[in-house]
Amino acid sequence: MTQDEITRNMLRRINEVRAGEVAKRALNEAEERAETPKETAIAITDDPRFGQQVMSTQIRAFRAAVDGGAEFAAADPQNPASSPLIFLPETKNLIFSGSIPSMGNLKFQMQLRSSACGLFIFCTQGTVLSDEALSKLYKLQGFYKSWVEEWNMESADLERLARIIEND
Repeated sequence: MTQDEITRNMLRRINEVRAGEVAKRALNEAEERAETPKETAIAITDDPRFGQQVMSTQIRAFRAAVDGGAEFAAADPQNPASSPLIFLPETKNLIFSGSIPSMGNLKFQMQLRSSACGLFIFCTQGTVLSDEALSKLYKLQGFYKSWVEEWNMESADLERLARIIEND
């Protein structure tokens, strides 16, 4: 049984409330998803309409600042959710994500507009918090802060992205 299946089983059991012999669903994930409006995501690529190699520039900067071996999915305009750089026009949010194989395939996601910090990490394997790993995490946090600051200073670029997408 995979870790995902174990987690799903645990959540299913947590969500079941026993009333006599009948088990009722307290939380129905499918209904919640159906009620939540899906925001349109746009994959930001190196297409000149987005600017000069916007995606490649982000990836190069990340690799130079955090980890040269970082991996990023190929941009796919047909499936924006799998792309490393995504723009959400409704909220004017920009999301940048990838993985760091040298840290047990640690996945990261950075959100420009977030009510929380906006830097998220996901570990699918155990990651040893060695001095080297902690150093990379500090670099990741530093890159995130610089990334947010840069995009906030260049807010005209986000407005331009929104206009381009509206006109398509």
